[in-house]
Amino acid sequence: MLHGLRNRSVIAATSVAVAMLSSCLTEADDPLDSVEHTLVSSHGINVTGERWISPRTIEVDIWTALISARRAVNGPHRIRITLPSSYAQATAARYPVVYLLHGGAGGNSAQWTSAGGAAEHITAGQQVIVVMPDGGKVGWFTNWVDQSRGTQRWADFYLTQVIPWVDVNFRTVASRNGRAIAGLSMGGYGAVRLAQDRPDLFASVASFSGAVDLGDLGTRTVVTEQAIQHGLPAFGPFGSPLPPGDTVWRQQDPMRRASALLGMQVLLYAGAGTNDVDVLERTMGASADRFAKKLADAGVPHFWWMYGRPGPASPFGCDGGHNFSCWNFAFNDALPRMLSVLQVPSIPPPPPPPPGTDVVVNGGFESGLHAWGCLGQCGFDQAGLARSGAGNGWVRNTGGWNDVHQTVPVAPNRTHVVKAWIRTSANNGDGYVGLRTASGHVVGEQRFLNLGGYTQVTVTVNSGNNTSLEVFAGLWANGDTWLQVDDVSVVVN
Repeated sequence: MLHGLRNRSVIAATSVAVAMLSSCLTEADDPLDSVEHTLVSSHGINVTGERWISPRTIEVDIWTALISARRAVNGPHRIRITLPSSYAQATAARYPVVYLLHGGAGGNSAQWTSAGGAAEHITAGQQVIVVMPDGGKVGWFTNWVDQSRGTQRWADFYLTQVIPWVDVNFRTVASRNGRAIAGLSMGGYGAVRLAQDRPDLFASVASFSGAVDLGDLGTRTVVTEQAIQHGLPAFGPFGSPLPPGDTVWRQQDPMRRASALLGMQVLLYAGAGTNDVDVLERTMGASADRFAKKLADAGVPHFWWMYGRPGPASPFGCDGGHNFSCWNFAFNDALPRMLSVLQVPSIPPPPPPPPGTDVVVNGGFESGLHAWGCLGQCGFDQAGLARSGAGNGWVRNTGGWNDVHQTVPVAPNRTHVVKAWIRTSANNGDGYVGLRTASGHVVGEQRFLNLGGYTQVTVTVNSGNNTSLEVFAGLWANGDTWLQVDDVSVVVN
C-alpha cells in the first residue's frame, strides 16, 4: 500500500541526524575513504582541521583573514561539503557544484545537514557536490561597512576564496556551467546578491524565502536588530538604513540590479505566511513577489513559486511558513531545475548485486548509525536492548514521521525481500518497513502496529527500474511513540 501523505512529507521531517555519526565512523569503514587527498590550504583559506560527519559529508575547519571577526560572534568558521556517492569510484568524473547558503540569526554551515535541513537526503543519488560555507550569524554575505569589531568581508570570502578553494580540492566543473548558488532567508539574499556581483561564475541562482528587497523597512529593521543582538554594530553590514545615508543599502539591493541576472536561470520560492504569527515569511513572500516583477520588467526569465497558499496541503508538508518544511521542499524542487542547466557527468550504474546478496550495511547497528540516516528523531543503543549482538537502532518522537533509513543498491526489475526485527511502544498504530526512492516515493512497504517484543516484519518488493533504493523503518508518532529495530536485511531474489 502506498501512503501518499508520507511521500509528500518525507523530506519535511527533521533531517538527517548526522552529528551522531561522527563517533562511529572510522577511516576504514567510511564509504568515501578513498577520496584521494587531504584538503589543502589555498587562495587565502587555511585548513586547520577536517572530519567526516556522515558517510557523504566532510566538515572543514578554516581560518582566513577576510572574516576574522571574533569567534564568539561569527565563528568558528567552517565549510561542509556533501559529495555524491559515486565520487570515490568515478575518479575521472568532474561534478557541478551547488553552493548552498544558510540563514541568519544563528545559522551556520551545519544548518542544511542538521537542525532540520535535508540536503543529504535531497541530493541522494544525484551527481552533484554541495558546498555549505559559513556566512556568519549576521554576515549578510557582504563586505561590512563597519569593520571595527573585526574584519568581515563575506562577499570577497565567497567570490575570491571559497570558489577557487573548492575547485582546487575537489573534482569540480570549474566553470560557469558547473556552478549554481542557492540559500534560505539571509542566504537567499546572499545567493542573489553574489550572483548579481559575479554573473560570470554561476549558471543558476535560487532564493528560498530570501530577503531580496533591501528597500523594505521590515528587512532593514531585522538586519540592524540582529547585529545588535549579537554584539555587533547596528549599522555594520550596510551602514545607516536611514536616507540619505543608506547608499550601500541601495547599491546592494537586488531589486535595483535585476538586469544583472540576464542569461542566468533564476528560481524564486517563498511562502504566503499563512498563519498570523509568521509575519517574517509574509514579508519575504511579498519581497519575492516584487522582485519577480522587477525581473519581468528587466526581461529576465525566471521561475516564481509562492507556496503554501490557503487551500490544499502543499507537497512535503510545506505550510507556507519560514521553516525547513518549506525550504526542504523548495530545494527538492529547485535541484533538478538547476541540474538541467549544469554540466553533469554521466556515471554508469554499478553492476547489480547478484541473487542472494544482502545489500544492507551494518544491518545490526553494531557500528552505531554508520551508513544509516534519520528523518525526524532516531539514534542507536549499545546497552543490552538489541535483539542480537550489542547494537540496535531506535526512533522516538511525539509527532510527525520519524525513521531510520539507508540507501542500498538493488537489482533492477527483481524482487527483494526486506526483513527487520522491531518492537514498539504500546501506543504505536502506524509503523512501516519497506523500500522507497530517494525522493520519497514508496515502492513497497509493510505496516505494523503495536509489537510488544521483537517481531520480524517482512515485505517483498519489486525494485522496478531502480538501481538504488532506501530501506526504511519508521512510524508516525502520536504522543510519545517509539520503536527499536535490529537485524535489518534486504536480499535480492
